[in-house]
Amino acid sequence: MSEAPAGWDDAAARGPGGHVMQSSAWAAIREGQGWTAEFLRPAGAHALVLWRPLPGGGRFGYCPRGPVAATGQLPDVFGALAAHAKATPGALVLKVDPERTADEAGPALTAAGFRRGPDIQPVVATLEESLLDRTDDELLASLDKDTRWSVRQPQKRGGAVYQGTTDDDLGAFYDLYALTGRRAGFITRTAAYYRTVWRTLLEADLATLWLADHEGRPVAGAMTWHCGDREVYQYGATNDAGRKVYAAYGLLWRCIVEARARGARTFDFGGIPADPADADDPMHGPYLFKKGFGGTVTHWVGAHDTVPRPLAYRAFLLLEPAYTRALQLVRRRGRGGGE
Repeated sequence: MSEAPAGWDDAAARGPGGHVMQSSAWAAIREGQGWTAEFLRPAGAHALVLWRPLPGGGRFGYCPRGPVAATGQLPDVFGALAAHAKATPGALVLKVDPERTADEAGPALTAAGFRRGPDIQPVVATLEESLLDRTDDELLASLDKDTRWSVRQPQKRGGAVYQGTTDDDLGAFYDLYALTGRRAGFITRTAAYYRTVWRTLLEADLATLWLADHEGRPVAGAMTWHCGDREVYQYGATNDAGRKVYAAYGLLWRCIVEARARGARTFDFGGIPADPADADDPMHGPYLFKKGFGGTVTHWVGAHDTVPRPLAYRAFLLLEPAYTRALQLVRRRGRGGGE
């Protein structure tokens, strides 16, 4: 298991522009899933790079939601990462997807030879709300009228919000999240996977789990990630009982209030459609829910690749679907046929 340099998380996860996916905790999670972590400081910045072996001795590199650097550093940082990929034996591609706008990162990526590549993270747009120098009352007053009414309903109807810490709490949240996934049509992984990820991040103080209770049962849940001076609404879930008492509204409002109390300068509402006006996008419903709380639409620059060995990479892209299918068949047989 790779060991992060001293002070890594203070800069890469908790410092300005930091992200949970650049933390030593995230490196440990991914190394447990077959990746190899490399902690780099290109041009004085921070970049957790994860490497995955490919058939034929190749390697796929990914810097998730990184690198973490000041805007003025980006040209040198991306240039250093491109050079590192070229010098890494077997590296076919190194992908970056910083949570930066095209204006902030686009020119530096182009100058370093990176090009737009397939996204790994599904979130390419979000809503961001400033918490700086604003009281709870001022934030509440800024909500849409209907949303302001909704956030008051759970407490009026006997609900309560509490911080989840136990394995039972994680199990309750997974049940809510899996139910929400089936209802909304998005893919969820196994309970064991999420339990490992969530427990690791909670113990590293990089995330907080909140649950909403009604009549003695959890009816909604949310998990926020602490990314530098941003609080990110990473997961949200509710069941039918929770929807009837507006539990998700009260829960999200509690997340915002607690983020401000924690010292966060910005609240990030998580994924929304790339085109918020697209009513056919599966994220349109969650977007309508989130936009009632305010925030400004922000588009990230998206994933960009540096490809040190273009011919080998093109061959990999041709063979990759068959390789992935073979892995799926092997895993299925290992489970005795069922998914």
